[in-house]
Amino acid sequence: MSESRPRPQFGEYASPEEQRARIAEPIDEQRAEELGIAPVVPVERQPRQQQEPTLREQTREQAHEPGVMQPGAPTVAARRPVAGDRIATSILLGLGLVGLIVTMPGLLDLPGLIRPALVQMGVSGYSSDGLASAMGILALGLQIALWVGAIILSSRSLRAGRLTFWIPLVAGVAANLVVVICLAVAMGADPAFMEYVRSQQP
Repeated sequence: MSESRPRPQFGEYASPEEQRARIAEPIDEQRAEELGIAPVVPVERQPRQQQEPTLREQTREQAHEPGVMQPGAPTVAARRPVAGDRIATSILLGLGLVGLIVTMPGLLDLPGLIRPALVQMGVSGYSSDGLASAMGILALGLQIALWVGAIILSSRSLRAGRLTFWIPLVAGVAANLVVVICLAVAMGADPAFMEYVRSQQP
């Protein structure tokens, strides 16, 4: 059985409180007393402390709380190199410079350095002076390049606040290895020395 009255329009049977809440129209205290209902206050007019914070506000408040680390923010300790590391790096770079200065005369005259050593071993007549001179200059150039590279990399690493002492340490080991290889090539190319090596084999 259908009702004889027309179909209600939207909001026709709603209470005044529901209608005003729908259209966000406030109901003051005087009007609320007349209707016998509670006053309706829009959200934007509510006190700030009674409104629930939005997600952005919560994130901002949490980010500014003490002890909360910002993602991607570098720590203070990462920007400050350790004093002991700086001192060790400076000492190793200084030792590398001293070693470069000490070995420079011998590398510039590598044949004169090899010949007395072979005489003490009982080998005479070293004849690879040209190769020895080239190997000496090559070793000296590589040592200088390694030392300069160690200074540049160490300076950048210290400014970035990273551990640095290992850079001149590795450069020093590489420089000594270069000298040993160049010296071995210069001596191994001499026929008299190779004859001496073969004579020592059982």
